[in-house]
Amino acid sequence: MALTKRWQERGAVAVEFALVAPLFLAVLLGIIEYGNFFRVQISVTQAAREAARAMAVSDPTASAATQQADAQAAAATASPTINSGAFQYTFSSPACSSGLTMTVTIKYSLSSLTGTMGPWTVTGVSAMRCGG
Repeated sequence: MALTKRWQERGAVAVEFALVAPLFLAVLLGIIEYGNFFRVQISVTQAAREAARAMAVSDPTASAATQQADAQAAAATASPTINSGAFQYTFSSPACSSGLTMTVTIKYSLSSLTGTMGPWTVTGVSAMRCGG
């Protein structure tokens, strides 16, 4: 009798796995996507912080183009794990002069790792006082 009962329950594990596996995989993919988004958000924010710092300590006699180029180079150096060539920069003013607060906003388009979500726009913002 015990042998018959065991034979009848033999497919139960496969059915339970088939019901639980899609939910488990969806949660796992969500965790992976969120982790990647969070990693990129931190990198873009750090890049904005370094760009604002580069503008704040730049030579006030340098041209606006030179100051912005130096800031973009600092942002690229601060975010080596993502494609800094895809950054979209916004500066609160063209050049930094003493007493002014420079705000740098960087936007980055992030595509999904798994192809099931996204794309998202990740934004990093930082502000620093010039010449200080």
